Amino acid sequence: MDILFAVVYYFLTILWATVTLLRTALVICTNPVKAFKKTRRDVPPSCLLDASLGTHKYVTANGLKFHYVSAGDESKPLMLFLHGFPEFWFSWRYQLQEFSKDYHVVAIDMRGYNETSKPPHRSDYSFENLRQDIVELVPALGHRSCILVGHDWGGIVGWRVTQRHPELVERFIVMNCPHAKVFKNQILSRRSQLLKSWYLFMFQVPWLPEFVFGLKDYAFFNAMFRGKNAGVRNKETFPPEVVEAYKYVFSKPGAMTGPINYIRCMFDQHKGAGGNPKPIQVPILILWGDDDLFLDKELCDQHSLVASNVTTRHIPNCSHWVQQDAYPLVNKHMREFLDESG
Repeated sequence: MDILFAVVYYFLTILWATVTLLRTALVICTNPVKAFKKTRRDVPPSCLLDASLGTHKYVTANGLKFHYVSAGDESKPLMLFLHGFPEFWFSWRYQLQEFSKDYHVVAIDMRGYNETSKPPHRSDYSFENLRQDIVELVPALGHRSCILVGHDWGGIVGWRVTQRHPELVERFIVMNCPHAKVFKNQILSRRSQLLKSWYLFMFQVPWLPEFVFGLKDYAFFNAMFRGKNAGVRNKETFPPEVVEAYKYVFSKPGAMTGPINYIRCMFDQHKGAGGNPKPIQVPILILWGDDDLFLDKELCDQHSLVASNVTTRHIPNCSHWVQQDAYPLVNKHMREFLDESG
């Protein structure tokens, strides 16, 4: 099985790296001046300085310095937000404002992102390290447990924390991110999911992904968040100034390598992706933007074997960036779930 995995892994990595190289060469040859254009971004956009979102703080956990934004009464229950790729604490701006009245809300920059420490090695971004970050962050923030909320890679980490440390998680809310076992079954059985996951293999090569993201003044972020295929469906929730905020964060030297190392490291740990763990008992809410370019929407409804208390909510006409794209409905579903399961 390991030999078969290695053959498939290297074949797909070489295939998608070659395709990406050819596409990149075409972009450069078509207009080299535009391809290498870079705007200097020394001053953060005003939206990142919005005091209504919370207070910027730092805390040490698992040997790293974590940056986070905090709001609400610290004596109230902790609601801890874990962002996805390629994002940072700001992706939770709508939820920070909504839930700070009732909870101590904290949105972190995960390891390798933005103002949080950036360990240099690929292995620093293992599932075990990412899980341990959250295990140590909860008490470091002054709490014994939390309502854990994760999107995309934040959801991957959240699933592992909830499974291994149920005493830390009162309830788990996850958005557009399946459990690892569910994802593994889907990618092995559905060609549609394998094709949507092409970038996982392209990201395995060094320097190329970082180089591609920087082309045409980080046009990747325009396409990712406001483009026709991958972008939000409700453009007013993700205005151009917010795209600039993402470019400001990820155009800093070395800012993309840590986030990409999450994906580079994931295949080193493929043996543990399936497994047969006991079903999770913690109440779970799965929210799913059905227009996700990267994940089959059927993934949302396949969690009965890994969790015993799951509520699912599909959100039509909504992209992968669900907590921003459809934030009023997301916040509504979150409140209903918290009220019913509390």
